[in-house]
Amino acid sequence: MVEVITQKIIYKPVEDDLQAVIAEISAIADKTPENALEQAESLEAQLGHILATPGKRIRPALTLLASRLWGHHSSKLQVRMATAVELLHIATLVHDDTVDHADTRRGHQTASNLWGRNVAVLLGDFLFATSAMYVCDTNNIRLVRRFAETITELAQGELDEIYTAWQAGITLELYKQRIYNKTASLFCTAAESGAVLGECDEKSARDVRNYGYSIGMAYQVYDDLLDYRATSEQLGKPAGNDLSSGIMTLPAIIAAENGAEDEIFKFFNSPEEAKADLLSKTIEAINRTGALEKTHEVANNYIQAAMKSLDHIPPSKYLDSMMYLAEYVQKRKY
Repeated sequence: MVEVITQKIIYKPVEDDLQAVIAEISAIADKTPENALEQAESLEAQLGHILATPGKRIRPALTLLASRLWGHHSSKLQVRMATAVELLHIATLVHDDTVDHADTRRGHQTASNLWGRNVAVLLGDFLFATSAMYVCDTNNIRLVRRFAETITELAQGELDEIYTAWQAGITLELYKQRIYNKTASLFCTAAESGAVLGECDEKSARDVRNYGYSIGMAYQVYDDLLDYRATSEQLGKPAGNDLSSGIMTLPAIIAAENGAEDEIFKFFNSPEEAKADLLSKTIEAINRTGALEKTHEVANNYIQAAMKSLDHIPPSKYLDSMMYLAEYVQKRKY
């Protein structure tokens, strides 16, 4: 492993194709049909704002890296699939921010904050549909079906989060299913679609999908951990937001099983005006149980599982980058 893992190092073997993905996404606002709406110029500006917000580009990079593991060079289909994956991710963020009443994302105002919830929902729908058009360009029914399954899983994950809000008795199994749906499912699709387009055998496709699963699960567990440890400025969204929104993530679930159940229950069932004062005390109670350290251990186990999934993949610079990606996810601070 190199000493310091950066996104630039991870993406280097596929940097040209990743730039093609970014360029394709940037151009989508300009492709709005001139006669579609009287407000076409406004729609262009709205899409331009959403699509210009910088992200990590982990998911499309994963698709591109996985597609090269068996020696296949760049192709338009791989770029189209990677674009579909990133557009789907962006669409989910637009809808998530709308559901969560979020004002900012990565330091930028959200669509719902700028133009209202109705417009934001429809802009998200526009991006969902556009992402599906890109995956259809692969002419691969397996990938089209998997993409549709992913949209279903993403929606199910968000619905589960809404249905279980302010319930202190969430089990570990329910939590794992929720974070698979809302996060790991798209990582699975990003990895598996790249492997399929790279023309691998079925066992290798499963191995790469398992890598995507474990990376995605680790990513969300670390994200839940960072909600307790990082600042709002680092996260690009409010810190401590999960608990204050009544969402039981892994640190709270572990803490409830290790002595903090009463504090969490009291916080969840307090009048709204008392919650602000109780939040910091509840977080302190969760910290005292050692739940953050145990959550970190769970996330690390997923990283180890991800790396092991690639044991039988032929050595290459693309495999190296996927191993670097696992280490990057493990060490990220925001």
